[in-house]
Amino acid sequence: MTSEDRTEFFERAVAEVIERAAFERLLESGRRLRWKLGLDPTRPDLHLGHAAGLRKLRQGARWGHEVILIVGDYTAQIGDPTDKDETRPVLSHEEALRNAETYLEQFYRIVPKENVRIAMQSEWYGSFTLKETIELTSRFTVQQMLAREEFRKRQTEGRPIPIKDLLYPLMQAYDSVAIKSDIEFGGTDQKFNNLLGRELQAQIGQPPQQVFLWNLLPGTDGEKMSKTKRATGIWLTDPPNEIYGKVMSLHDDLMPMYFEWATEMPWEDAKKTVAALQTGSLKARDAKRLLARTIVGDLWGTGAGAEAERAFDRLHKEGQLPEVPLQRLQAGRILEVVVRAKLAESNSMVRRLLEQGGVKVNGEVVRDPSFEFKPDGTYTIQVGTRKYARVEITA
Repeated sequence: MTSEDRTEFFERAVAEVIERAAFERLLESGRRLRWKLGLDPTRPDLHLGHAAGLRKLRQGARWGHEVILIVGDYTAQIGDPTDKDETRPVLSHEEALRNAETYLEQFYRIVPKENVRIAMQSEWYGSFTLKETIELTSRFTVQQMLAREEFRKRQTEGRPIPIKDLLYPLMQAYDSVAIKSDIEFGGTDQKFNNLLGRELQAQIGQPPQQVFLWNLLPGTDGEKMSKTKRATGIWLTDPPNEIYGKVMSLHDDLMPMYFEWATEMPWEDAKKTVAALQTGSLKARDAKRLLARTIVGDLWGTGAGAEAERAFDRLHKEGQLPEVPLQRLQAGRILEVVVRAKLAESNSMVRRLLEQGGVKVNGEVVRDPSFEFKPDGTYTIQVGTRKYARVEITA
C-alpha cells in the first residue's frame, strides 16, 4: 500500500470515516481485517452509486483483507425505513433470495471473488429465538431509535412507525456482532445503523467497528439514486448504449462529482479534468462525452465506451434508429405490449409515460392507453429518448 493509495482511499468519494485514526492503526497492525458491507435484495439490481462503494471493498481485498458481503435476506423482508417507496410489497424469503442471485453477479463485476466471503443473514437469524430477540431489543431504548432522522420525521408529521421498522436497525447492528466486523461500509443514509452496530459490539464486549461512509450519487433527476426510482438511476445491468445516453442527460453541474466518484479514471487525471471544465478550457459537452465513455468502459470493458458513443451519434446527429433485434409479441393494448417488450416495468409506468408524451409508435406520439397493436405488421416502439424495440405483432 503506497501513501498515495491510502490518501485516495480515505479522501476520494468519501463522506466520513468514524474513526479514521483508529482505522489507520488497524491497517498498520498487519492483522487481516473483516470489512463488512450489507445489501438488502429488495430489488434485483445495483446502481452506479453502489459501484463507488464496491471499489473501496475491492481495494481492501487487494490489500489482503477479508471482505464480507452480508445479503440481507431477513432485513429485506422488513424494508429499510429510509425506503420512500411506501407501496413496495413485503418480500417473501424466496423473492429476496432470487434478487440476491442477481446482486452477486453484479457485485463480482466490481469486486473479484478472491478474499470475499458471502454471508446470508439466515445463517444466524434462521435459528434466532424469541428470547434472543427480546434480549437484543432490551439493549436499546425507544428514544434512541427515534433519534434516527426518518423516525423523527415521521413522528413530527404524525405518520405511523410500525414496530417492525424499529427492528430493522437492530438487526443490521447484530450483523456486525455475528461476523465480528472490524469496519463497516455504507452510504451516508446508513450512518445511524452502522453506528448502532458499533455500539452493540461494545456492549457485548467486541472491539467496536470503524465506520466508513461514502457519498450518495445523484441520478439523472439530480436526486440520489435509489432502488425505488428505476427510471432516473444508472444501473450496472443497463446496456452500454443506455448508460451512455443517461450520462449525457445528466445536469452539467453533476460532472465534477461524477468524474471523482463514479469513474475509475486515475484520481489526478480526474482532478485535472474537473479543473479544465471549471476554467472553461474543456467544454461541458466534450467533458460529458468523456465522462460517458469512461463510465461505460469501466463497466463494460475497453472499447465499449467508444462504440456506445458512435451509437449515440448515429441516433442524435444522424437521425438513425439504433439496431435492435426483432421481437415477436402477441397482439394487445399498448400498456401490455410495452411491458412485454421490456421497455417499462409495469402498466402503471406505461400509463404515466403516455400521459407525458414519452411513447412513440412508428415515430408518432401515442397518448391513448387503449391504443391496440393488432396482428398486422411490424412496429418500432420508442420509450423516452433511449429505449427502442422492434416488434412483430402476432395473433
